[in-house]
Amino acid sequence: MPSFSPLRCAAAALRKTVLVGTLASFSFASTATALEVEFEGEIETEARIFFERGDRPEGRKHYGSIASLIELGVYDENGTHSFEFKGFARGDSGDGRRSHGDIREAKYRFVDGDLEIVMGIDKVFWGVTEFVHLVDVINQTDLVESLDGEQKLGQAMLRGSYVSDNGTFSAFYMPSFRPRRFEGPAGRPGGAVVIDPHQHLYESHLAKQQGEYAVRYTNSIDIWDVGLSYFDGTARDPVLSPTYMSNGRFVPYYPLRKQVSLDVQATIDAWLLKLEALSQDQLGERDARVVTGVEYTLYSLFGSTSDLGLVAEYMWDERGDQAPQPFANDLGFGLRWVANDTVSTTLLAGAIIDLEDQSTALSIEAERRLNNNMKIMLEVRAQTHIDPDNLIQTAVKREDFARLRWVYYF
Repeated sequence: MPSFSPLRCAAAALRKTVLVGTLASFSFASTATALEVEFEGEIETEARIFFERGDRPEGRKHYGSIASLIELGVYDENGTHSFEFKGFARGDSGDGRRSHGDIREAKYRFVDGDLEIVMGIDKVFWGVTEFVHLVDVINQTDLVESLDGEQKLGQAMLRGSYVSDNGTFSAFYMPSFRPRRFEGPAGRPGGAVVIDPHQHLYESHLAKQQGEYAVRYTNSIDIWDVGLSYFDGTARDPVLSPTYMSNGRFVPYYPLRKQVSLDVQATIDAWLLKLEALSQDQLGERDARVVTGVEYTLYSLFGSTSDLGLVAEYMWDERGDQAPQPFANDLGFGLRWVANDTVSTTLLAGAIIDLEDQSTALSIEAERRLNNNMKIMLEVRAQTHIDPDNLIQTAVKREDFARLRWVYYF
């Protein structure tokens, strides 16, 4: 039976993050008069089952893991000062690279009327679309946690925001960069592409210490929610190219990027119209990408208490077949069913179809509360109609899997 020593390493990392948060909260408490302290967390057990043997001989069909998330908040009585901490850790039975700890948040927040200042480690989300979060560029993706880009690593930053009658203006400074964490040789889903987990290359001579800047403007005007952003820093998604290889493995290369982006959502009764678009300057070339679509919700479906959302989105990349990611000319369709029952039952099913070769990726996510403290979640990801010339999807054609999670909240 494989050693579970990575779990002890992840637990040690979580203890360290909790200690950092606790010390910071005590420091904050010493300067405040009356405090409200909130503490909560969750413990998760997970089983992943892959339907086929993968391309890597070290890979397995079954993996188990344990994870925990700890949250601590300290707030003063008038809401001017607060400290918030979130520490995460996972121990995986088969992949040492998936056993990891991370400080998701450890931030001091100051609020004075329309002005907000945040210092520390934080998570920020930009965008409105479902299948691809095109403009969301501040935080690095925690790829070993989830393939859909929903899970993010904490990012050190200084952020200031000002709310006015003409919208909200925000400015960001990030003093350092966090490279993406990839699975190890025994990890899945990984497929035929093997990435060196220990080496990184950067366009900037400052490497991870390259300072980054961003500004963002948001406003709500009648039915429109608008966001306009600019980012200048290191690209979150690395370039994987035969140019950068070591001992038969790809070495991730992180170029510098300047990016201007727009996200818009219009709410018209039960309809949501969505758009994310960007223009990026990277490696001496300027490229454009767009995701646009609609969402329609059928409320009280067939006279019941449940709602059904229908989603359709189109994804386009100016680089076409040369794009380093799979969504260059694709359609996404989704169904989101919400039971609105006492146990919060939900189901999300989706498909992304490549319009060039009809390669299709499918996903199903479902969750349901067992009681006030427990929840069970199921995720299934699979691919069908894979074209042999589609190198990205062919590389992971044997990586279909199901993921079952049980979470206890305290």
